[in-house]
Amino acid sequence: MTLVIDNVFKKYPIRQSKTVVNALNGISLNISKGQTLGIVGESGCGKSTLARLIVGLESPTQGAITWRDNVLLRGSKNQWRNHLSPAQLVFQDPYSSLNPRQRIGECIREVISAHNLRKKEEIDSRVTELLKVVGISEDMKNRYPHQLSGGQRQRVSIARALAAEPELIILDEPVSALDVSVRADVMNLLVDLRKEFGLTYLFISHDLSMVRHISDVIAVMYLGRVVELGTWDEVLDNPQHPYTKALIAAIPDHSQVGQMDLTVSLEGEVPSPTNIPLGCAFHVRCPIAVPNCSKMIPQLLPIKSSQSVACSEVVK
Repeated sequence: MTLVIDNVFKKYPIRQSKTVVNALNGISLNISKGQTLGIVGESGCGKSTLARLIVGLESPTQGAITWRDNVLLRGSKNQWRNHLSPAQLVFQDPYSSLNPRQRIGECIREVISAHNLRKKEEIDSRVTELLKVVGISEDMKNRYPHQLSGGQRQRVSIARALAAEPELIILDEPVSALDVSVRADVMNLLVDLRKEFGLTYLFISHDLSMVRHISDVIAVMYLGRVVELGTWDEVLDNPQHPYTKALIAAIPDHSQVGQMDLTVSLEGEVPSPTNIPLGCAFHVRCPIAVPNCSKMIPQLLPIKSSQSVACSEVVK
């Protein structure tokens, strides 16, 4: 395995109210080299927090993240910052993730220089090469981010990530801020780059059709836990967890995602991460909940060779 996430928790204490935000509550995932793992779930389920932990922007409260048999984020927070940074993060909003006072060519040049990836005289040609790879012409490298369209800015963000020559790229809602007409182009670019450079992706999105387009394996998250895991066709064509079914049913035309005729509807709001219900966190909204669901936290157990579900009523 390239990346192993083992029982990771992340808690944010709130001093004023003396409470704790439980962002991640025991996440365990594996990503193999060349694989794309898609992560889906409602806003606030912990998707972006997980991305920040993997690239070292934050440290887990509990658990371990292992990269090629080396445990990361225990001790020095700078373990990722070696000669070749192995993981890069592409943020949701390309405008806010780029320095508005820095030309796009300079923002890519800065990454190459920081990691000493090219000789000084080779950096400019490398910048031009990376921009060409993502579909940006050389004559645009002296422009500022505000002079580009949303799609062009996201392409620059991808080029900046590639500049570090990573093996793993975390894509946090990479197309949700773009116009619908541009999304397909950026998604096709990501697919092509994965093949060309042998990249491993962790693709975070709430758009199941996008996840289906690019992912090999899909993990469904709810309040900081994985409730269903499997290949994209197993999870989307034959969902087992009631939350996964509800996500698919909520799409206006869910036939574009799965083959099942789903009419599942959820009642109530997502519980606060500062006050997660006892037992299964989903039981307060679950249409098949039984009294025992409020007492025990269900474990992610296999129901097929590659599909697992965290639901005691499904796994019997």
